[in-house]
Amino acid sequence: MKKPFNDQPVEEIAPEMLKNDGTVLDIRLKYIGDEGLKFISNDERFANLKELNLERNDLTAEGIKHLANSPVIKGLVSLNLERNDIGDEGVAAIAQSSNFSNLKALNLWKCKVGAKAAEELSISLYLSNLTTLDLAENNLGDEGAKSLAEAASLTDLKYLDVVNNKMSVEAIKVLKDSPVLSKVEDMITG
Repeated sequence: MKKPFNDQPVEEIAPEMLKNDGTVLDIRLKYIGDEGLKFISNDERFANLKELNLERNDLTAEGIKHLANSPVIKGLVSLNLERNDIGDEGVAAIAQSSNFSNLKALNLWKCKVGAKAAEELSISLYLSNLTTLDLAENNLGDEGAKSLAEAASLTDLKYLDVVNNKMSVEAIKVLKDSPVLSKVEDMITG
């Protein structure tokens, strides 16, 4: 079945969309699904990827696990997963994978993540290079805010978006006053 904006199989469209000497793949709105991401994660043509935009591709935690365990893609600097249903399990796969140790920008806007995802990000041994983190339109709540405020791994963040995450005024204040997040120059809270 063909989906909107995608009349080709991932095996054809992904290599065609590879840009900048193989360092950028913008494959948003192609609805490749977990199997499509599995293909990309294992194809040597994507070994030099630095930027990967997977916005709105019907991805779940299963697809993210393929990327996290990829024998090929290990040098990403920017990963956009906006509007995919990866949930806390998908974020845990990212947080626990050395494949993402070079990551500077992570977009998890509207990815159905909650407090557990914030906790995973905060204790990750591999995400210490993050400078940009977008968690808007999720369900982090006060518990998630607390985890982020205490995140020893996120001390280099300069941009943090947590708008529409069901956080109380007190939780937002905890984030804004966090010494751990002292380098954040732009915090979007609502």
